[in-house]
Amino acid sequence: MRFPQIIRALSLVRPLGLAGALFSLLILAGYALGVEVLFRPLQGGPATHPLSAVGLTVLGLGAFFWHPRRANRLVLFAGCLVVMLASLRLLELASGATLLNWLTPFSNRLAEQAAVGHPISTGVNTALMSLCFALSLVAVGFKRYTVAQQFSFIGLGFPLVSITGYAYGIDKFYGQMAMTTALGGIMVGSAILLSGAHRSFLRSILSPWVGGKVARVQILLGYVVPFAIGYCLALTVANHPLQQFGLFCVLISAFISMLVAFAAVIQEGIDRSRRSAERRLVLFATLDPLTELPNRRRFYDHGQWLLERVRRTGESLSVLMLDIDFFKRINDTYGHPTGDAVLQQLAGDARQILRRQDFMARYGGEEFVIIMPATNLAGALLLGEKLRAHIAATDFPGASQLTISLGCAEYLADEDLHDLVARADAGLYLAKRAGRNRVIEAPEAAPVVAEIRNCQAA
Repeated sequence: MRFPQIIRALSLVRPLGLAGALFSLLILAGYALGVEVLFRPLQGGPATHPLSAVGLTVLGLGAFFWHPRRANRLVLFAGCLVVMLASLRLLELASGATLLNWLTPFSNRLAEQAAVGHPISTGVNTALMSLCFALSLVAVGFKRYTVAQQFSFIGLGFPLVSITGYAYGIDKFYGQMAMTTALGGIMVGSAILLSGAHRSFLRSILSPWVGGKVARVQILLGYVVPFAIGYCLALTVANHPLQQFGLFCVLISAFISMLVAFAAVIQEGIDRSRRSAERRLVLFATLDPLTELPNRRRFYDHGQWLLERVRRTGESLSVLMLDIDFFKRINDTYGHPTGDAVLQQLAGDARQILRRQDFMARYGGEEFVIIMPATNLAGALLLGEKLRAHIAATDFPGASQLTISLGCAEYLADEDLHDLVARADAGLYLAKRAGRNRVIEAPEAAPVVAEIRNCQAA
């Protein structure tokens, strides 16, 4: 799956590569036509060496001919060629030997510049930038996008530092890298970097989800804000470098704190949404959608918790099992919508009668279960009778009047919840066998299930 941001990033690879190549050709045209401003934009400042422009042209064309689904032989060739040129230049700088004179175009123009006191050469920062971009392009040719992105990020650091130096007026930042070299390097390096937008680090950064959005904002602010702070300080306190450094540290620390706080706010929002979604999922998983009562699963979870509390405190606990009499007849006579309305109204009326601590759940079909903490058998029978009388006196639209049968059981020592519910269920079926519309106390030992189910059909 490719996100819209990734598609847009990939669509920029070829235009940026072509722009970088054409820009570098323009520098070479400056040498050919004798227009110095094209290769030395600042009078007396650094100039772009012809071989540097050739290297950027080759890299730009390599990015232009890149294709995500085809073999990239031209890309590999371009990358390997510039790796060779950059490596030879670094070897020259390290050994003092002359290795590239025979490859250098416009040597007469270079001699003229040297004669007037403005020699032109490829500096170490330009050679390292070219080498990083070339290695990145080779990795792209082999579709090793993680490696390619790492080399591209490193390579882009050189022109960005140079641009910062030009903005601040600090020549040590840009050294022998001309403004034209830095601009061409940014175009070419960005093209090579974006060719891996659908993989690895860039895929995460360009994600449309919150993490990607936060990363993009932090990366943008992480460069723009320190750059702006440094530029303002360079203009205002240039005569006090120590004061400038201290103020810069304080402001950058404040900015980092702001970024951390921003990320924390976003992360908390995400976490809050996750917790809310989890609560909704738990609610949907444990709630009966028709009656909006807890379902059987939720009843056993809550009931187990109450039972453990009863074992610690020794207080009473009782359970009522409730079943609507002849409910199948209501469905068959009036239809299932009426039956659903009966279940909803009964659940609502029962909630009005029950106490706050009582827990009622839909057990299944037309059966409901009520667990009553701090309630002995006599209290449970009294509450059950109150509920039975209220339902018998209530008019249910579409079904007239109906009755319920209830079974009641009080917790016995060392009894588990399933046994307690089974005894209440036995009491319910005893109530049905005795004629319905009544509350029956359950026996201390539940009958065999097969016996009590024999009367369910009645």
